[in-house]
Amino acid sequence: MRLLAAITLLPALVLANILTAPAQDGPSRSGAAPVEEELISKEKRTWELYKNKDVKALAELTGEDFYDIYPAGEVVGKKQYLQDVLEIEVKDYSLSDFKVTMLNGGAAVVVYKAKAHAVVKGKELKSEVAVTSGWARRGGRWLNVFYRENALELNGRRLL
Repeated sequence: MRLLAAITLLPALVLANILTAPAQDGPSRSGAAPVEEELISKEKRTWELYKNKDVKALAELTGEDFYDIYPAGEVVGKKQYLQDVLEIEVKDYSLSDFKVTMLNGGAAVVVYKAKAHAVVKGKELKSEVAVTSGWARRGGRWLNVFYRENALELNGRRLL
């Protein structure tokens, strides 16, 4: 399923980054590990910023053309995403099983699992999700341009 998500996301990321990505025959083995570590670190940082409701710092890590697909299928842009940060209280979370797929020198897909405990509109929520997050290198910086969670477990009920 993760491979399918990466393949589905590939055309959008490549098209969005074709003008800004450096020319390259493919990711080099020697340069991949530091980039992968940087992207995993940035992904972890977005969770901490989200938990702390640091909208300003989140905005700096998020591309102007960012979009998120919410669980009900609603597609939201950067502005709505940042507004929604203020509506959710993240109590705690854990992240695991990170994998980074470099699409080219300027685009990558990060997939991982997340467990979260939050309060959403007054309701307590515990979930386990598979995350697909797209990153693009622009102006020398990695920016988050896509995010999607697929529920694996919701309030103790296994969905798969």
